[in-house]
Amino acid sequence: MIARAKYGLGATLMIVLTACSVASKTETPAENLVVQGSDGPLEDVADESKPSPAKAPLALTATDRLMLEQAERSCKSGEVKSFLEAALRSKPVRLRYFIKPVKTAMGIRSVESYSFPFQIMDYNYVTAESVEKAPGDREYVQLDINQAQDERFRVDWIRIDFGKNGNDEGETPDDDKTYGPQGFLIFAPTAKCWTLVEDGVAG
Repeated sequence: MIARAKYGLGATLMIVLTACSVASKTETPAENLVVQGSDGPLEDVADESKPSPAKAPLALTATDRLMLEQAERSCKSGEVKSFLEAALRSKPVRLRYFIKPVKTAMGIRSVESYSFPFQIMDYNYVTAESVEKAPGDREYVQLDINQAQDERFRVDWIRIDFGKNGNDEGETPDDDKTYGPQGFLIFAPTAKCWTLVEDGVAG
């Protein structure tokens, strides 16, 4: 599955969208955004940007620790796709880096209550509501990542039918057909990385 990441007004970078990349970018502060600490302390995660109210630490799994490390590398190197992957896989990553409520079609959602509309499953992206279904019944998703000069990035996503094999292995672009409404996510830069600000449906 391939997505086009556009930088600036003209250049286009092709990104292969798999679920096992390890990232890398230079950190670009955004002085116009308020930087806050996470809503609660995480074990093994230091956040000195601002003191947080005392809460019970969130227990971290081995996957959480790996994704926190991946997110940190991604933030430093500017690799948006790898940062998105870490945020999809780990709630502690979202609690650490998402610093403001998310605007959705259903209203404002706190970071704690927000859920992505798609997830990673077997090296592909699938809709969140079909994750628990049998492989043949899952709805696969195609991503298109575009980054602007001000370091914001937008992830457009749409359901995709991979044709006869039911996945993207051994298929040609002619076998792939998109369908259904198109959604999008918008991330804004912060002093330490990015934060998700909007989850919407394209008109």
